[in-house]
This record gives sequence, structure tokens and C-alpha cells, in this order.
Amino acid sequence: MSPNLRGALWIVGSCLAGTIMSIGIKDLADDINTLQITFLRCLVGLLLTIPLVMLRRAREGGNGSNGGAGQGNTKENAQQGNPEGTAQAATLGDSGWRRHISARWRLHVVRGVFAVAAINCGYYAISQIPLATVTVLFFTAPLFITILAVPVLGEKVGWRRWSATCVGFIGAIVVLWPTPGTFEGAMIIAVGSSFLFACALVTGKMLSTTEAPSTMLLYSGVITSIGCLPLAVAVWVPPTPAELFYLTVVSVFATARMYCDIRGYAAGEASFVAPFSYLRLIFMAAAGYFLFSEVPELRAMGGAVIIIGSSLYIAHREATRHRQLSKPAAGPSPD
Repeated sequence: MSPNLRGALWIVGSCLAGTIMSIGIKDLADDINTLQITFLRCLVGLLLTIPLVMLRRAREGGNGSNGGAGQGNTKENAQQGNPEGTAQAATLGDSGWRRHISARWRLHVVRGVFAVAAINCGYYAISQIPLATVTVLFFTAPLFITILAVPVLGEKVGWRRWSATCVGFIGAIVVLWPTPGTFEGAMIIAVGSSFLFACALVTGKMLSTTEAPSTMLLYSGVITSIGCLPLAVAVWVPPTPAELFYLTVVSVFATARMYCDIRGYAAGEASFVAPFSYLRLIFMAAAGYFLFSEVPELRAMGGAVIIIGSSLYIAHREATRHRQLSKPAAGPSPD
């Protein structure tokens, strides 16, 4: 099997895991506040992450590899359009626990705060509006990243990517345009989640210049768990055994989604595997229809075509720019 095909299959697995996670959130939200769901998801996710880091560390032993400076998948992870990715999308692997003690802990905290807000807003939106619609709105994250990359990361964005970004936001307006009986305030919260998700990813990109990815992973897990705790305490209700099972399912599949993303982008070329992330819209729309009797709105699907098209073009231009930069004789990309 080719690396690209293997990477694509991992991304399809990520889409399925994300869909199952969202189904669990939507089902649980009738009885448990999403603030409590988010905390338990972050806590269980952290507990699941620690052994993964330990296992990878044991495998790599003393090879001293830092995987660190390199969350090169920032934009590619954002194409998943889900606030989960922001907290923990990173490649595992380090050679010593002392590497995880960071001098840039303040920036880790900032990233964690963005993640806490993004995940809480995202989970609330999933519980309130149709799965297909919320998924489309989550796909606006790459558009926000393009905007933030200029002032925060100092990246140069040419007129083609700016044009694609503007077109993408037109797609968001198509979805959000208020009409009697169709507009819900949770739609704005979904877009807010995508913006906060983008902020967390851009902050992660800043950290990735010096931090090992597993350090970022562990800091994120600890900070999001601590940050979500007081919010959960305020609305806490003792979960039933059945609800505990669903909460475990949400946590396991949220972590599985993260792991599949990591493996997918590690195995294949980002420009090849990223488009497969949009299969999540099909999976989510099917889940909403068959499990929650949600009929996808025509304008949501129309907006999806515009947003996905613009995001794919941005990814294509980014891949083209990187290829040109890797060839010194080629000169700068016109973007």
C-alpha cells in the first residue's frame, strides 16, 4: 500500500471517529451539560495520552529525536474543522521526561485557554444545531488561520489566497444568513469555536519552533483538564452507568481521532490526504439524518461547497508555495 493511500485511510478513520464522538456528545447533551462532557473528555483524553507518550518514548529510546520544532501540519489539521484537533494534534515522540518542562509555559497556558474555549463552544454547538450544519461551520477554521498567520506568524499571503479566503467567508454567510425559523444563535458560537481553534493552532505553531510535540501534547492535556474543571463543577450532575459509558466512548473516539490525524499526516503528503477530511461532512450528515432525523438544509450544503472549495484552494496554494520554496532556483511563489 502506498504511503498516500495509507495516510488517506487514517484520515477516513479520523472522520469516522469524529462522527462517533459527535453522536455521543449530541446524545449525552440531553441529560448532561456540555461543560461537564468537555471536562471528562479532556481528563480521560489526558489519561489515554500519557501511556501513548510513554510507549513512543520507550520505542525511540535514546535516539534524542525531538520531533519538536515541527507542527508543520497546523493548517492541515485545521482542515478537519473540529475543535478537538486544537488541544492535541501533534506527533508523539521524545527521549526524556525533562524535555517536557518548558520555559515557555506562559504561551502553553495561552494555547490551553484558547483550546478550552474552542472545545466548550464546539461541543455546545454540536448539541444545539444539526450535525451537518455545525460541521460546515467548523470548516471555516482554515480561513481564520490564513488571516491570523499574517500578523501573528509574519507569513505573506498573496492575492490568490486572500481571494479564496474571502470566498470562503461568503460561504459561511450563506450558511449563517438569517431566515425565519432556520437561524440559531449556536451557529455564531460554532464560528466562534472555529476562530478560537485557529488561535490555538497558530499559538501551537509559535511553540513548535522550540517545543517537542509531545511536550505540547501533555501541556495541552493538563491545561485543558484544569481549565474545564471549574466550569464542569458549576453544572455537575452524577452520571449514570449508561452515561459514563457514553462519556468513555466520546473520550476514546476523540483521542482516536487525534491519533488517526497524526498517523494520516505522518504517512502521506498533506496535499493528498487533507481533502479526505471533508468526508466527515458526509458521515455527519448521514448520522444526523438517520439518528436524529436532521434533514440537511440546502443552504448549508451550498455553503459547504463554497467553504470546502476555498479551503482546498488555500491548501493547494500552500503546497505549491512550499514546493517552490524547496527549490532555491525557482524563486519566490507569486501566491
